[in-house]
Amino acid sequence: MPEPTVVSANVSSVKVDGEVIPGLQSIEWKIIRNRQNVYNIGGDERIGVDYGPLYVHGVIRVRSTYPKFDNILLSPLPEVKSFQLVIELKMRGTTVKTISFDDCYLEDKTFTLDANGVGISLYTFTATRVREQ
Repeated sequence: MPEPTVVSANVSSVKVDGEVIPGLQSIEWKIIRNRQNVYNIGGDERIGVDYGPLYVHGVIRVRSTYPKFDNILLSPLPEVKSFQLVIELKMRGTTVKTISFDDCYLEDKTFTLDANGVGISLYTFTATRVREQ
């Protein structure tokens, strides 16, 4: 069995259309596949499953704000464009995996500021697909 790969956040990078996100604090995402149970008429046990669309939903946390995302969120509807998000996971400075999110769109932004810290922006995004290399 191969040894697990432990990547480091402080040397990994997250890029939007090739530009590193300054002040990135964290990124998280989940892959969601709609699923329905299939039952026989008159029975209560599942006999199968039926899968529907797959989509990606994620959150990016940035210290203070990320002007590129703010511009996208506040642009007029005809000017809204998708972007590509690429994560390079690294171990000891060497890239061990690249994760690409295609056709991303921003859904919303939440900004928090507490008395003991700095401002944090949370940007929610969706993606059409995820590719891992």
